[in-house]
Amino acid sequence: MKLLKVDTVNEVKEKLKNYFGEKGSEAPAENVPLRSAVSRYLAENIYSDMDIPHFTRSVVDGYAVNAKDTFGIGDSSPVFLDIVGSVEMGKSCNISMKQGEAVYIPTGGMLPEGADAVVMIEYVEALDDRTIAVYKSTAPNSGIMNQGDDFKKGQLLFCKGHRLTVKDVGMLAAIGKDYLNVFQKPRVSILSTGDEIIDIAKIPDQGEVRDINSYTIAAFAEHTGAIIEHIEKVPDISLPLRKALKKAIAESDIVLLSGGSSAGNKDITAEVIDSMGQPGVITHGIAMKPGKPTIIGIIDEVSKTGQNRGTDEVAAQKLVVGLPGHPMAAIVAYDIIVNYFIRQYWFANNEEPLQLTARITENVPGGEGRETYQLVSLKRTFSKAGETVQEWIAEPIHAKSGSISQLMTADGYVKIASLSEGIREGSMAEVTLIGR
Repeated sequence: MKLLKVDTVNEVKEKLKNYFGEKGSEAPAENVPLRSAVSRYLAENIYSDMDIPHFTRSVVDGYAVNAKDTFGIGDSSPVFLDIVGSVEMGKSCNISMKQGEAVYIPTGGMLPEGADAVVMIEYVEALDDRTIAVYKSTAPNSGIMNQGDDFKKGQLLFCKGHRLTVKDVGMLAAIGKDYLNVFQKPRVSILSTGDEIIDIAKIPDQGEVRDINSYTIAAFAEHTGAIIEHIEKVPDISLPLRKALKKAIAESDIVLLSGGSSAGNKDITAEVIDSMGQPGVITHGIAMKPGKPTIIGIIDEVSKTGQNRGTDEVAAQKLVVGLPGHPMAAIVAYDIIVNYFIRQYWFANNEEPLQLTARITENVPGGEGRETYQLVSLKRTFSKAGETVQEWIAEPIHAKSGSISQLMTADGYVKIASLSEGIREGSMAEVTLIGR
């Protein structure tokens, strides 16, 4: 096995960029119906196919008027207007109004020609079938939505790589996108290594631990947008691990190994990854805390094509990541490296992670040459009246290595640069939310 120096997080990301190239350039795509598109990543730019709204319409129930007719009126001095028709919902309006006239219009109805405002029905009194009294003045464009006020035909609405949310569905429906071109979900396999690991349904004996990481990492990967192809528990023995990894590489786009990444006598993960092919392990150890033992490997999987299955070769690069065995270290390493990789290089997604600014409740020291990701729990402070949120506060979580309770209390983490002395109590810091 080649000896590699510990890389910084930025150096790891640069290596991934060098191996996998432009964001989303090779990831396959598929068409899915709008009803199935939430949480999927767009493989195309989305443009509006028309002006929205595509006609000027009322946003209130009332009467379409010429605003000039209402200037200077009030409760004691109304203006009297002639009713010359009414607008029907869902139909084009062919009425042409003049000054001194009004047309009844429901919410969403098409504004008649000659009108430039709508007076709410609450400020109108019907004197008879042909006359109304208007008691409140209105300004031009009041009570209406002009054609194209929402967005114009050809306007860019969503960029390639955007992850669709529930709030995007309405806009996509408005422009007739019943099907969308989205990136296919990467297939992820998870191998949980360690002789001490047992199924979570079993009661552990002394020295045994339940397989927390497989479930946790799988949940995080699915949350990122991947599909879990295979999960398997593998002993810390070279031959079974090599066999399981070879199968996982063949079936998956990304393989995640949990445990077996540090320098112990039985930690053989890096050696086995290297045996799978070129270039093998490109990073063994990252200057981050927690997560230093993380291993990054890339395998060029070659398949034969052509009539004789021996002429043309097509290489598919597979990412293999050995995550630390401690659950929180595995989660942080996953979020910083694997989540980044999937979003950037599989889904072409460059949207910033969800963050908020919070005040730190105590001093947090730096990581002595390593990027430190300090887990925090978040709380809100309120005004004396108990109604207005004043600010968020971030309370650092102190727990021994391997503590699982952090999974329940951690809302996010703050990043401390490798050469920083840390964060002072009372200062403001950006908190990256996890699992959101």
